[in-house]
Amino acid sequence: MNETHTAYIPADSLDDDDLVIARRLSPVEAMKIALGYQDRWSTHLIEDDFGSFVLYTWTMHPKTADAGRAWTLSLQATVVRAGQPELERLAALDMIAAQFLRRQTPYWAGRVVADAEYDRRLARIAKKREVRRIDREIATKLVDALIADGYTITCDLQDLEPEFVRSIDRYGILEYMLQVEWVEMNVHKENSRGWLRLIFGENGFDLVQDYTVDLEHIVDPICEPYWRTANEADLGFRALTLETSEDVLKIEGMMKW
Repeated sequence: MNETHTAYIPADSLDDDDLVIARRLSPVEAMKIALGYQDRWSTHLIEDDFGSFVLYTWTMHPKTADAGRAWTLSLQATVVRAGQPELERLAALDMIAAQFLRRQTPYWAGRVVADAEYDRRLARIAKKREVRRIDREIATKLVDALIADGYTITCDLQDLEPEFVRSIDRYGILEYMLQVEWVEMNVHKENSRGWLRLIFGENGFDLVQDYTVDLEHIVDPICEPYWRTANEADLGFRALTLETSEDVLKIEGMMKW
């Protein structure tokens, strides 16, 4: 069975879903959808008979000013005559469609990819959304815990002027943090000072990349459940706990076999 394709308009952000126009399309169907989207192009198939073969030329002309390039690009396919004009035409269109799908970008705002590739795209998007959810969940818990424990928060990003200094404005802190890729925070409580580095968009569970020892009592209880879940999923093994000396002897006996 020939590979089928998905035609879609990519979403502008991770919050939005792609606009899927159609799935399970043949290459020719996908090409026609791309060129017909918003009625921007007119197309025509020209057949030149050379006796033993036919040269097929697929012409594309912009119908609107924003259709794409001002010049036209023709795609061609040569088919040996076999006395079956309709099948020859279909074979030529398949070859032309394959050429078009390799250079489709100038002609429309969408994309045509193999169905399997689009499924992988959906999986990547779902993973990124889950990472972002975990990032936000951990960041919110950290800010809430720091403020509840009496800390104020100073944000220092790439040696620039701090966005906020010794703040307890939960909403303002989170609003800023969730818009950047990484952030370093200095936290103060009376005469003590701690430090954290958060990097967003990696795996979620590893949001907190580094922190000072004096903040372990806040960071570890929040992050450990995520670390544990990630390790169980990634490593895929269980540890056997030996409770008595008899258990050790049993395992020793098993290892001999």
